[in-house]
Amino acid sequence: MKTNYMKKTWMHLALAVSLMGALTTVAHAEAFSIEVPFAFEAGGKNLPPGAYTVDSVASGVLVIRGAASSEKVAIMVSPAGYTDSSKIGLVFEKSSEMPVLSVVKLGSGLTMMVIPAKRLASGLTLPPKGVALSHP
Repeated sequence: MKTNYMKKTWMHLALAVSLMGALTTVAHAEAFSIEVPFAFEAGGKNLPPGAYTVDSVASGVLVIRGAASSEKVAIMVSPAGYTDSSKIGLVFEKSSEMPVLSVVKLGSGLTMMVIPAKRLASGLTLPPKGVALSHP
């Protein structure tokens, strides 16, 4: 009984991982241009209003480049869902100071959730000084 449960669990895990890989592969092949009429924040960087190109450089990494300026920023994304709509676009969260990029919608219908720069930075913190590590 337990062996059957483990087989099903591994099969579901393998299916989920392959589906996420397939979705990020679809995102890797897409690029688009878009006009943003207001200043916004993406990847911890403030960007001015203007024309931008969104392009995938690696699985789970998008680069946003300003067409008229040398502004560019890399953002980490993860697949959030798939819809039948082929509408491309950017979705922003309204914060107290400036809109923050939160979702990228691709032409294939794939919706990519932007991983906040603060969350990425918090994962890079080092333990405080004086912590002793031991080996059993």
